[in-house]
Amino acid sequence: MGWVAIFQAIAQGLTNAFSTWNYIKENKQQSKEIAQQAQEQADERAKKAKYAMQEQKTSFLKSGIYFDSGSPLNVINETYNTAVEDINAINQDSLTSQKKLKRAGRTAFFTFLIDPVGNNGGQYANNIYSAFSSSNNRTSSSNTLLSGGPASSRMTNSTIA
Repeated sequence: MGWVAIFQAIAQGLTNAFSTWNYIKENKQQSKEIAQQAQEQADERAKKAKYAMQEQKTSFLKSGIYFDSGSPLNVINETYNTAVEDINAINQDSLTSQKKLKRAGRTAFFTFLIDPVGNNGGQYANNIYSAFSSSNNRTSSSNTLLSGGPASSRMTNSTIA
C-alpha cells in the first residue's frame, strides 16, 4: 500500500511538472505573439497617421493655406499627438498583457513548487504518511517492548555493572 501511494504521488508530481512546464511555455509563446501583434498594430497606426498628415498638408496646400504656423499646423500637430497617444496605448496594453502572462507563469511555477503533487496532494501525502507512520509505529512499538520491559533494564544493569 505504501509503495503504491509513493508511485502515485511521483506520477502525479511528474504529470503536474509537465503540465506546469507546458503552461509556462504556452504563456511565453502567447506573450511573444502579443508583442508581435502590438508591433504590427503600432506600425499600422503610424502609417495611418503619416497618411492622414500628408492628406492634411495636401488639402491645405490645394486650398492655398500655408501650414507654417497657426491653425493648419495645430491640426497637423494634433493628428501627430493623437497617433503618438494611440501607439503608446497599444504598447502599454501589450506590456500589461505580457506582464499578466508572465505573472501567471510564475504563479503556476511557485504553486508547483509549493504543492508538488497537485490538487490531490493531500490525499497522496496522507497515504504516504500513513504508510510510513504505520511501518515506523511497528518498529518503534517493538523497540519499546525491548527497551522498556524488565528484561532490558536487567540487560542495561548487567552491561553497566
